Amino acid sequence: MTAGVLVIVVAPDKDFRRSLEFSLESEGFAVESHASISKALASPRAEEADCAVIDDAAVEDWRMVAQDFLHFGKPVVLLQGRIQAVPSLPLTIVLTKPFLGNPLIEAIRGISIGGGRSQATCFPLRT
Repeated sequence: MTAGVLVIVVAPDKDFRRSLEFSLESEGFAVESHASISKALASPRAEEADCAVIDDAAVEDWRMVAQDFLHFGKPVVLLQGRIQAVPSLPLTIVLTKPFLGNPLIEAIRGISIGGGRSQATCFPLRT
């Protein structure tokens, strides 16, 4: 089910990024990770990715994030930890940190089952 699904992970904290990588790879996803959104979205593999998992700490300018996500054109799972309202963002699932269980894995599986590359459509989900 997860074979061939590429997830771009973006988190500035190295330990958190590695934890996300481990969790996703242990579920069979291919992962490419970066510390910043700009490097991740400029990556040659970004075009072939099915989705991205982005930690809110990686967002440098909330005024530009909607444009960045639209330019990426694929579903994004935004990991929100700050106590602030997240603006309505295109193609975005919002998960509030810390989350228990497997909501991240379930969100990515939902994206990959729903079409990932061919149908970049997902609906906001807050946990």
